[in-house]
Amino acid sequence: MQYNQKKEKIMYCKSCGKEGHADAVACLGCGVPPLKGKSFCNSCGDPTGEGAVICIKCGCSLNASSSKNIDVNKIIGNVSFGSSTGEANPNPVESGTAILWFLLCYPIGYSQWGQSTKGWVCVLATFITGGFAGVLVLVDYIMCYNAQKTRKLGDWDFFPK
Repeated sequence: MQYNQKKEKIMYCKSCGKEGHADAVACLGCGVPPLKGKSFCNSCGDPTGEGAVICIKCGCSLNASSSKNIDVNKIIGNVSFGSSTGEANPNPVESGTAILWFLLCYPIGYSQWGQSTKGWVCVLATFITGGFAGVLVLVDYIMCYNAQKTRKLGDWDFFPK
């Protein structure tokens, strides 16, 4: 966010490029709401190209809903490793069971989600790396636990959302 000499938040109208107050309902230059339009960046005021998603001068998102953050999933889709079908999981594992199986033998925990081969490969990776891969396995296990509450996981879903 930029500020003027009076320490007020400023932005530029996306329709005409005129500088205005960040909380303005309408631009004083063209009368259009400042976040409507696609001709100018509302962060730096530079003209933008047709169909651009970011400003090439300042890197700001040109989405109407957000002036700073780009939702990568809207641009490239939901990034996932694996073959999850996304269908609902009719029998999700409870947290106590997931914790118990992780502490005793996490490949069995993975097998509850249809990922038994992945679980044994994780054991091998943890052994080969002297335990360092165990941190990644723990993070993946937690993410798989959270994902399996709502959907079935694929055989090789790593770090699912």
